[in-house]
Amino acid sequence: MNLTKIEMLYDNIPYHIKENIGFPHTYLLLTNEQESFIMSMFEKEVNPIKKELLDCIEEMKGLVDEI
Repeated sequence: MNLTKIEMLYDNIPYHIKENIGFPHTYLLLTNEQESFIMSMFEKEVNPIKKELLDCIEEMKGLVDEI
């Protein structure tokens, strides 16, 4: 996932959630440690979902071929 996408996703998190965990309102104000945490979190959450969706697409293609 590219940095611009991660920045956009982070900035779209409601401010009160970021406030509750002591994170800044915008991605650009994150410390290096916070940025590493956010990048890791998004990578670990998005990659399994993406793989599952790609598997579903392949399964659908197989079903279409059978029809």
